[in-house]
Amino acid sequence: MHALSRFLPILEWMPRYDRRWLRGDIAAGIAVTALIVPKNLGYAGIAGIPVQNGLYAAAAGALLYALFCTSRQISTGPSSALAAVAGGAVIVTGLGGEQAAQLVAAITLVTGVLFLLLAVLRMGWIAQFLSKAVVVGFLAGAAVDVVIGELPKLTGTSADGDSSWAELWSWLGGLAGEVNWATVVVSVVALAVILGLRFAAPAVPGALVLVVGGLLASWLFDLEARGVALVGEVPRGCRCPSCPTSTCFSRTRR
Repeated sequence: MHALSRFLPILEWMPRYDRRWLRGDIAAGIAVTALIVPKNLGYAGIAGIPVQNGLYAAAAGALLYALFCTSRQISTGPSSALAAVAGGAVIVTGLGGEQAAQLVAAITLVTGVLFLLLAVLRMGWIAQFLSKAVVVGFLAGAAVDVVIGELPKLTGTSADGDSSWAELWSWLGGLAGEVNWATVVVSVVALAVILGLRFAAPAVPGALVLVVGGLLASWLFDLEARGVALVGEVPRGCRCPSCPTSTCFSRTRR
């Protein structure tokens, strides 16, 4: 049992779990779920895959971490930087829909295998060669790419380009006559809610407030009829896990 617990730490800590922690853990789980759902829908959009896959990724990460990891403080799940990197791969291959989701899943699996190999070979010291300047530069570049990629959604316009700066120039050129003012109003209100709550009431989950408010506003003001793009119906249930097909791999080799 001790040897097995090295690979499945849950076998070690679960028998010693204090039931007095259960109420607090349930409350924490509900709070984190309320924050994760709207954020992961957005991350899936940044990655260029169907939005429900963002929810699948959040659930899978949390469940696997509970089985195989030990820290009680670390946060798991998708991030904007990882979504931007995955979105770049999707754009390069020109895939969309389920094929794009399979490509991102394949990238995730390969990355996980590489991490496991590094752990088995005890090669974590390689991370010491990643200087702070490199990490900060990568995160800053990912932030710029994400912001520019999301600008057309704030104005209801379209933009394209081979680079972020070309896409920015395309977006600026499209502001002349394509702006959907209903979308602009929704965007301004959404940003005001997010930033206002962050500074005025940090304890309030701004993302959750915005999602609930957006649902009500969409129903009350019929935003879709006014040209505001909506997520649409999100498929219910959870799909059975499966390996990515060879279609996305053959497409990336072209």
